[in-house]
Amino acid sequence: MDKVVLDIQKLTLGYDDSKPPIVSNLYFQILKGETLCLHGSSGCGKSTVIWAIMGKLSRIGGFSEGKILYEGKDILNDMAAMEAARWEKIALVPQSSMSAFNPVYKMKKTYMELLNLKRKNLTGKEKENLIREKLEIVQLKENVLEQYPHELSGGMRQRAAIALALILDPELLILDEATTGLDVLVEADILWTLKKIRREKKMSMLVVSHDTRIANAFCDRRIHL
Repeated sequence: MDKVVLDIQKLTLGYDDSKPPIVSNLYFQILKGETLCLHGSSGCGKSTVIWAIMGKLSRIGGFSEGKILYEGKDILNDMAAMEAARWEKIALVPQSSMSAFNPVYKMKKTYMELLNLKRKNLTGKEKENLIREKLEIVQLKENVLEQYPHELSGGMRQRAAIALALILDPELLILDEATTGLDVLVEADILWTLKKIRREKKMSMLVVSHDTRIANAFCDRRIHL
């Protein structure tokens, strides 16, 4: 039997407990190596589900009920388990690639900050080698590290955001409308890169998208909100 990476049980989410929730009684599982699409129109609650999985919903005024199980632990209701899983095991590529980076930092500083926080045992040289390795995976040259986010094209920023999400080798990669706003050729190139990552690393992916083309062409199955 395939390993269940993430198990969503009776998830109910909203932003005002006096009004009907945005998402009610949502159930789904993601298996090891599977790509699942969370599909639906704008405003249906897709990103709200992602904020709940990442443990950030309460910080933006939301409420949640139900369970989000990772490795048998309810990360929705156990902040210690959530903190242990976030970025280490479950990583996010946000809807806007600019959101992944501090606009006043050069790219290298953002990568190094995460590694300084999560990989304190590595030497500076080891951290730099790890960053280069992830950039190579997403087909970016090392010179992007000395640039600011606004100096990169949209496609390059998106690749850089994927590399940042991959930096700690998570088991589950969440992509929130990861190719929105990119032209068709850049979108196709990034999806090809993601397919290669999925195949080589046997990584599970949760793809949040309103685009039926992506749901059909890139994902193993889909859940409609």
